[in-house]
Amino acid sequence: MGFSTEEIRDGLRDGTVVFCLPAAHEDFRTDFLEEFSERILKQGWHDVAFRTHLQIPALLDDDESADEVMATILDEYGVDVTDLPGLPFWEVLRRCARATR
Repeated sequence: MGFSTEEIRDGLRDGTVVFCLPAAHEDFRTDFLEEFSERILKQGWHDVAFRTHLQIPALLDDDESADEVMATILDEYGVDVTDLPGLPFWEVLRRCARATR
C-alpha cells in the first residue's frame, strides 16, 4: 500500500502515521528492533522509533556513555562500532542485525 507525500505529511501531523523505516531497512524484524532498544539503549522501541534520525549518543541518558554502549554492542553482537559517535543510527542497527544472521 503506497501513500502520497501529502498523505504521509497529514499522517505525521495527525498521528496516524507513526514512523516509516527507510526501504533499505525493511528486513529488520520487529523483535530485533525491540531487543536492540532494550539491550543497548535501555529504552522501549516505541520510545526510540520517533528519534531514529539521531545518532546513538544523542539517544542515551546521562547515566550511560558512548564508550559503554560501544562495549555492550561488542559484547552482545560481536560488532565493532568504535566509530559510533559519527554513525547514523540505522548503520549501527544494520551492522548488529547482520551479525545476528
